[in-house]
Amino acid sequence: MNELLLINCSSNLVQAFLDLGCIVESLHVRDREINVPAKLAELEFDPDVIIQQESLGRRVLLRGLHELDCIKVFWSIDTHMNLYWHGHYGDLFDCVLTTQKKYVPKLKNICGAVVKWVPWMANTPAVTGRFEVLPHTRREFDMTFVGRVTDQRRSRGWFINFLKLNYKVNLVEGLTYPEMMDIYGKTCIVPNEALFGEVNFRLFEAAACGCAVVTPNVSDELEELFEVGREIEVYNDALELKENLDRLWQKPALSGAMGLAAYERVLKDHLPRSRAESILRIVKDINKHRVGAGRAELKLCLSEFLLGEGGDPHVNWDVLLKRLLSLVKSEERDAALLRIFARSEEKYLFMEMVRPYLENRLCSTDCYFNMTASLCALKLDMWEVAKHFWYAYRIDDSHESIAKPEDNVHLLLLWGDSALKCGIDIRPGVAFDEIKGIPSCASDCYFAALHLNPSDNDIYRRLDSLFRGVTGAEPNRLGFLSHLSLHFPDDWRVSAEVGITSLKVFRLQEGLTELANARESAVRAGKERFFKRKMEMEVPSYLNYLN
Repeated sequence: MNELLLINCSSNLVQAFLDLGCIVESLHVRDREINVPAKLAELEFDPDVIIQQESLGRRVLLRGLHELDCIKVFWSIDTHMNLYWHGHYGDLFDCVLTTQKKYVPKLKNICGAVVKWVPWMANTPAVTGRFEVLPHTRREFDMTFVGRVTDQRRSRGWFINFLKLNYKVNLVEGLTYPEMMDIYGKTCIVPNEALFGEVNFRLFEAAACGCAVVTPNVSDELEELFEVGREIEVYNDALELKENLDRLWQKPALSGAMGLAAYERVLKDHLPRSRAESILRIVKDINKHRVGAGRAELKLCLSEFLLGEGGDPHVNWDVLLKRLLSLVKSEERDAALLRIFARSEEKYLFMEMVRPYLENRLCSTDCYFNMTASLCALKLDMWEVAKHFWYAYRIDDSHESIAKPEDNVHLLLLWGDSALKCGIDIRPGVAFDEIKGIPSCASDCYFAALHLNPSDNDIYRRLDSLFRGVTGAEPNRLGFLSHLSLHFPDDWRVSAEVGITSLKVFRLQEGLTELANARESAVRAGKERFFKRKMEMEVPSYLNYLN
């Protein structure tokens, strides 16, 4: 496994493979599709392994992988944002690597390739010795946060407001990579914030510069990367974040020791060479995942389709439609076509595709296919067709147990509940348009129903239940809970959830006020011991605050 074709891999990783004695051809491409066999013929190169690193800008799809006999590897970098299409695309490869360990089982459920965890790396100048790692006593900034603040990321805005209110923090954005690393090299403490509970680049970048990083406690994998309490510090809510930042702020020797320990851990375990060695070990034991030409084209088309539905502007819908229509009929293909026809209001084409099902010449037991057909019909104002696919999905159930859809909202809720039971819950990375969109998961169904009936408390409860515990969904959940608290002001449990969620999105004073109100309501209801038990389990930092 010595000859490698590297596609869009970071330059430090390419160099690491070279340093390990590999023969490397490295390509950096921006074309939407690359015909890999043709490119290899052009290069006159016959690799043992092809490794594609996910491009975070314009998406690049590889064509012709099924024609090659070498090992093919895809490194999913932003799995937490792109799982919705990486499952299909990953099927073209023998192995899919993900930077997020908790997504390994999720990828395994939707992808036929071998799935392994390979974390991100400290891809930085700091570890090459090109500049000095300063002791904290000589650093210019006590605390720095580098990152964009937009209206679309309310939690980031609240995080920044929390830092500004409590600390003298250096806030910067729009830096080049060298500029960012220079700033980190002059900073003692870096508070981190994550989008969807991911282990992100900022952790490695700041640690590689000897900063004391205080990062969200996103998962157990953090403790496999850094020693918590010695190399990094973690938090679960605004109270814990403040407690950790205060301690490091007040004790520069402590922040300096933590930064140095993190830097040494980077040198030991998180350089590009470490990742290259891990990848080479993995590919040695990989069995090839055979995919036929038809299946490969289907997976490419579905990847393109899902990117387009997710808002990618580079999808050529006319070309994609022709490619899908040329494929052998399957539920996966037909579901994509039905969604395309419904979005473009092609009623005739839609009806031609569903007619065999309406005439009972074809049937499907798949939740996603039936939900798609039903809700596409709903989009086209075909109520009877929409109901048909609901009943078709429930055909094996007893007549008495099948709910009868009463209206659009009821049907959306029925599909939302069914999708949730099948594990089709949410789709991170895709913003659902309640007016133009066609639901593809439980949360979409509930949002569409809420748009039609914004006063239905039961829908708010469904959404709150769905997003409970989903890291990154707290701002949405806070909205659902705030609505419920207005309608149930004496329910201490709702007030407690509002307070806990407020603390998780860095609304410190609002969270403390809401928890004080919840405690009073619990006392009036004779439930104070239940309130305390909830705090012990979910926000022990609040009890420490009270004491």
